[in-house]
Parts: sequence; C-alpha cells; structure tokens
Amino acid sequence: MNVNVNVNVNDTRSDAPAAPADVAEMMVCTMSDWLLRAEVIQLGLASALNQVAALLAQTRTNGQGPALEDPAALTLTRAQRPAFLSRSERAAQIGALRRYEAPEWIGQMMPRLAGRVRQFVRPLQIDAKGRINSLRVADQQGRLRRFAGLAGLAELAEIAQPFLVYLPQQDSRCFVDAVDFVVADPIAAHPPGAGHAVMVTNLAVFEFTSAGARALSRHPGVTHEQLRERTPAGVAVGSVPYTAKPDAALLQRLRTQIDPHRVRDIEFASGPARRDALLRLYAQEAAMPLR
Repeated sequence: MNVNVNVNVNDTRSDAPAAPADVAEMMVCTMSDWLLRAEVIQLGLASALNQVAALLAQTRTNGQGPALEDPAALTLTRAQRPAFLSRSERAAQIGALRRYEAPEWIGQMMPRLAGRVRQFVRPLQIDAKGRINSLRVADQQGRLRRFAGLAGLAELAEIAQPFLVYLPQQDSRCFVDAVDFVVADPIAAHPPGAGHAVMVTNLAVFEFTSAGARALSRHPGVTHEQLRERTPAGVAVGSVPYTAKPDAALLQRLRTQIDPHRVRDIEFASGPARRDALLRLYAQEAAMPLR
C-alpha cells in the first residue's frame, strides 16, 4: 500500500477483479464494515468516501440492512444505486421511502435514532481524546482560518454510537495532540465509559474511548514506524495486526456496481488533478442513467 496516497484519479479503465485494493478501496471497504450494523446511515454533504462506503454497506446486506438518509435530497431510502458526485441528490429522490423537511429531521427524527444511526465524518482536526474540529484552524502565522464546518455535528456525537471519523491523509496537521477548536466531543457527550469513536485513515484504524486512544490495526504495507511518526504520542500504536483485506468479490462489487467511475478517488486529489477529475466525473455522470 502506498501511504502517500498516490491514486490515479484520471484512470477510467475498469479494474481487474484480481487487482489488489488501493488506498481508497481499502478505506471504503473498511468503513463499510463499521456501517453494516446501523439502522440508518447519514450520507453527509459532498462526502465522497462516506457515500461510497454507505452504498457498499447497503448492497452487502442486499437492501435489508441500513436505510440511507440524504441531507441534501431530504430523503430516506433503501433503493440500491451507484455512487454519484454531481447527481447524488437526484439519485436519492428515486425510490425514496420518505421525504421530509430539515426541521422535522433534526427536531423529531434524529432524537429517535440514538444508537441506531451512523455516519463517517471528515474533520479538519481530531485529537488524541477524540475531540473534533470542523470549523477553524490556525495557519502558520497563528491566525485562525474559518471553514464551513459540519452542521449538526455536536448533535450527531450525542446519538451516534460509535461515532465514526475518516481521514484520507493522516498527518500531524489533522491528527493532533489537541484540536484548535472543539466542535464536538463524542466521548464526553456520553456517560463515563460509554463514549466510543472509531477512525479510519489511509494508514490504520483507531479507537477512542474514555480509557484512551489506540490503533486497532494498520493497513497492509504500513510499517509500525510510519504509523508512529504520523500519530500523536498520546495514542497507543503498539504491535497491532494488519487490517483485513477486502476479498475479490467485494472489490468486484465496489468497482463495477457501486462506484464504476471512481467517485471514491476525488478526496485524494488536489490542485489541477482534482479539477480534471471533477470534470471527468461530471461528464461521465451526465451520460449515466439514474436508475
């Protein structure tokens, strides 16, 4: 596994089923494992890896597992579909079980989903205590830069068990000793001993509890030294096993049914490569039927 996340976002060829999982695929398949037992999965806004992982988890249960809640389309659905970037909202409206308004979801439905809903969120920062910052970070001059944040994150931390986080690029800027600003604290939001958070990165899987944080596994190809170097000192890494590799059948389903156009790669691209990848995806999705 290339820990520098060298993903070819311009490669439109279909992968051979026997090809080993790349970084994006390793993350998506591992994330889907943590979504299988949810009753409802929130897709989030413009969250490519969470969307693909959620759709993969749904198809792994043959549509009998989690329902998908789309905050952009304001729908709840069990309809199986491929991943979309620009047309996700329209795709979610096809076959929806229910449509609702945002105040209804936040005020009436979310409180009923305690312990039953899951969603992978991507923060600006997460620290060794599992605290989340999605709003503002300090630049090199110490000035705070503000970002859009994640709506309802503090409320999600109160009802999602475990609270799920992902980082496409684990480094000292985003996995830190202490966040610059606390938006949500998934561990403190629950009684002592009850809070639980899990994070999947391009390097490993981590667990956060009131007893502390530790690595559960490291992905194939990641050395102990690489993991220790990019992990806060307060997080135990120890001698952890390798993350289980997805089998050929699961990879085939991901590559051909759920994400044939590789929406999953977009979160690893930046600069001109990201622009080119977005344009390619938009063109491919425009020619792809929603059903």
